[in-house]
Amino acid sequence: MKWTRYGADVLPLWVAESDFVTCPAVVDAVQAAVSAESFGYPAENQSGLAEATADFYRDRYGFTARPEWVHPVADVVRALLISIQHFTTPGSKVIVPVPAYPPFFQLLQATGREGIFVDSFDLGELRKAFAQGAGCLLLCNPYNPLGFVLGREELVGITDLAAEFGARVLVDEIHAPLVYDGRQHVVAAGVSETAARVCITATATSKAWNTAGLKCAQIIFSNADDERVWQGLTNATKDGASILGLVAAEAAYRSGREFLDAEVEYLQANRDFLVAELPNALPGVKLQVPEATYLLWLDLSETDIPGNKATYLLEHAKVAVNDGAWFGEIGTDCVRLNFATSREILHQALTRIASMRK
Repeated sequence: MKWTRYGADVLPLWVAESDFVTCPAVVDAVQAAVSAESFGYPAENQSGLAEATADFYRDRYGFTARPEWVHPVADVVRALLISIQHFTTPGSKVIVPVPAYPPFFQLLQATGREGIFVDSFDLGELRKAFAQGAGCLLLCNPYNPLGFVLGREELVGITDLAAEFGARVLVDEIHAPLVYDGRQHVVAAGVSETAARVCITATATSKAWNTAGLKCAQIIFSNADDERVWQGLTNATKDGASILGLVAAEAAYRSGREFLDAEVEYLQANRDFLVAELPNALPGVKLQVPEATYLLWLDLSETDIPGNKATYLLEHAKVAVNDGAWFGEIGTDCVRLNFATSREILHQALTRIASMRK
């Protein structure tokens, strides 16, 4: 989708897909499954994905996940949809930090829930939000689109507050493998016993290994009560992961770690290049250095770009980025730029952006 939405003359730096070659271990595993004509219904109990996910979480993040509490779902958004529908108080409101990953707004519509929008993780502001009848907080950590990560102390405060109000914290950790500067992702469900009770974790190989089209995410429970609820849900609710997606995800977690390390190193260099060079190409741009993700949030309110910033960049520089307004009203005059591409393309994009102002 990234390269087909716009014309051939446009450099696409928008949707969160990468341009890198696919991890060889993932390609080999999928090709083997295709050669074996493994196209039937996926059997969760015959897959090693749960164990592979648990092992990756233990080795990469120091979090102990029980394999029997790890289950495949179609994607992270579906995992969050199920969590809102079946693990929160019916009719309760949903706290959505903004700017937000756009499907979070769609989740409100799909579940018929009212959103409470907050623009920080200040505990005082979150307390006010929970007091308005919120049954859960949608937490993207690492945070898309701003690129920061929440640490242990912050997560303890958030999960303790949710527990105080009998609410849940639904955590999207899809960008967790992509952290920079030697950081280690902190799993929200692992910061305390309270966090294990209130958190439901959703993740996938979609961003780090670029497997979104294979449709396989993982929902990770951290207490027995949630697992019992899951076991009581119908297959019509839970099904959707593809058999090739299961194969690809297991291969990524098991055999794609060296690939991931090299990717993170390259992405960090891309990030540093843009942070250094963007202000020269686009005077007035304001940005914060992302601690994770391959997404850069740009405030263009003090540049000389008129009108809608994303539209102007598309029409005058032939560079496609995400319109910040997609992430909530707070994103007006901002754009999101995807830097999971070659350094050459980033050079070209900056040259085009600089040239459009002349």
